[in-house]
Amino acid sequence: MNKTVYLAQIQRRKTHMKKFLALLLALVMALSLVACGKKDDDSKKDDNSTNDMAGSVAMVLPGLVTDKAFNQFTYEGMMKAAQEKGIKTAYKENVAQDEQVEVLRQFAQAGYEIVIGQGGQFGDAVATVAKEFPDTKFVFSVGTDTYGLPNMTAATIDYGHAGFVAGVLAAMYTKSNKVAFILGEYYETHRAMYRGIVAGLQQINPDIEVVEVLTGDWADTVKARECALSAISSGCDVLIPCLDAAGAGVAAAAQDSEGVVVVGTVADYAVDYSAPDVTAASAVFAWDALGYAEALGDICDGQAHVIGVADGGVKAVINTTLTEEQQAAYDAAINGLANGSITF
Repeated sequence: MNKTVYLAQIQRRKTHMKKFLALLLALVMALSLVACGKKDDDSKKDDNSTNDMAGSVAMVLPGLVTDKAFNQFTYEGMMKAAQEKGIKTAYKENVAQDEQVEVLRQFAQAGYEIVIGQGGQFGDAVATVAKEFPDTKFVFSVGTDTYGLPNMTAATIDYGHAGFVAGVLAAMYTKSNKVAFILGEYYETHRAMYRGIVAGLQQINPDIEVVEVLTGDWADTVKARECALSAISSGCDVLIPCLDAAGAGVAAAAQDSEGVVVVGTVADYAVDYSAPDVTAASAVFAWDALGYAEALGDICDGQAHVIGVADGGVKAVINTTLTEEQQAAYDAAINGLANGSITF
């Protein structure tokens, strides 16, 4: 091959290489434009996702939504709000105390506008996460402390009112002058209930004794039954339970014992625990109404809300016939709580 032909071949190769590089550069630029366009589309998708969370609410519960107590009833209140108003809802049940912060945080990170910690044990966890997400509304349900945070609301039924009503009724049924207050463990709301029970009993008979029984578990029916039987063996003939699913164990203990009745709290023990034969009365909480209001954001104002007798937070269901004297005492108790003349 002579030198002239060789140089011509080299020139042709250079020309082809330039064309190839130009084509490659054009392809890279085209791909870059596609990528930029896709990024813009994704951003719009994220914006739409955020908009989809408008009016959304997430509820974190320590127990099961089938416990026939405040877990179930507040959850049902939230679901009623979802059905009527079309809001997006989510929940996590049976959350242990050491999991509370992480579960609350996950819902806040997901963009839920309202995040509810449902239970007296949630105060510190709700406050921790509320500080991290100042634009999210948080509710400490079954609590009274807002921790001074503008985006944290506290809301509860008035346990003191419920205790007073239960105490008045229990005093009408006891023959041994000894009643048992049975609960899982003490939070501030339950201490208010205990004070109410004592005040209600003393309103009728100052000589009645109250035995406090802590089961250590809100849902363990076997343990609740054993604790109730122990209280019965010590002479208690009226049981005042404040429990979740474990309330069935207290009802069972009364059914297995002679001359023992239940004055329930939170739920209607005659209906919700299928114990009409031993349930003399119940101080029923309007948990469903509270869950409904929480889910709609009606009370998300950074304040503490305690809903008592006057606002329908507590309503007694009486399954026995009261004497005229007993009915008068009961009416006086309800009226006194409603108008504020009874305090303790």
